[in-house]
Amino acid sequence: MSDELQIITNNVPRDIVDAYELNERERTEFDYLNWNAIDAGEDSASFVRYRGELYDLGEFMVNSNMPEFSPLRAWDGHISDSFFSGVVVRYVQEPGDFDVRIVVGRFYS
Repeated sequence: MSDELQIITNNVPRDIVDAYELNERERTEFDYLNWNAIDAGEDSASFVRYRGELYDLGEFMVNSNMPEFSPLRAWDGHISDSFFSGVVVRYVQEPGDFDVRIVVGRFYS
């Protein structure tokens, strides 16, 4: 069995989902957010949809402090769903495009 970290992605950029785009059921999944402040424009939150799940981009750990040899260093952030796996994100912007999008992948060790 290999102890090397594997990252699987299709490299397809996905749209960032703003908080106002969530329906009431989806908002209940993120009850730690101050929805009154978000609705009043005093706070914000951004999400990404991946494999049927909605992820709060504010919950991802920043990877800039990872060791240089770590495959996670090539990604902007990660969130673990177990000790051995999780989700990685990378912000991308196409030349001439004003919209920033997200490439999402899974990591396993």
